[in-house]
Amino acid sequence: MNARLFLMVGCVAGMCAACTHKGTGFQSGNQTVVHTLILEADSLMRSDSLFWNVPVDRAHPRVCIYDSLIREKLDSAIALCPNKQTYLLKYTYLLRSWRLPEVLALLREMDTCMRDFMSPELWNMKAMLEDYQGDSVVARKDFLRADSAYGVKVQEVTQDSLMYGFIRLEKAFNLALMKNDFHPLQEEIAFYERVHGSAISGMEQWKNLTDKGEYYRQVFGQPE
Repeated sequence: MNARLFLMVGCVAGMCAACTHKGTGFQSGNQTVVHTLILEADSLMRSDSLFWNVPVDRAHPRVCIYDSLIREKLDSAIALCPNKQTYLLKYTYLLRSWRLPEVLALLREMDTCMRDFMSPELWNMKAMLEDYQGDSVVARKDFLRADSAYGVKVQEVTQDSLMYGFIRLEKAFNLALMKNDFHPLQEEIAFYERVHGSAISGMEQWKNLTDKGEYYRQVFGQPE
């Protein structure tokens, strides 16, 4: 799997875990039920070690042995009280299962009802999938949303030089895909490596990019 997408899966999974297991204080009504459903779905995912711990593989996607039960719990939680936590957990589950049409459908749903809570990474993923499916107009809007969100995130991490540099790379990559021009990204990679005095692990693929279509084929496969 593309290293960047693997990192995204891991990061989102980490956010989900933090939200899922953090104490929520007093809860009432649907919130209590939703929290229980999320905990149960998360536990079922993690109990299948081959699904949860093995790297995501587009060529050989894994389906959790508790697939139908996990889906039932997540869909019930969203129906009762849609929130960022539940959507992120479902997004992680679908991405780990490599169900791209369902990932895109979920991101479109989030765009409708959870727009203010979408991270730059989610906007970028939606943009890529829209572009991959051939809707360049919607994709461009989402790339621009991702760019704005990355701009905010860059300002939030100015005190952490490594994170600051990495988010700048993510921002440059997002714009490179939107414009199908990878020269600014390659310049950003070279600048990062000069500042930090070493090459970036996993960046070899980015350095050689010249066409977004080829990148999509490498990551997602041939469009259906």
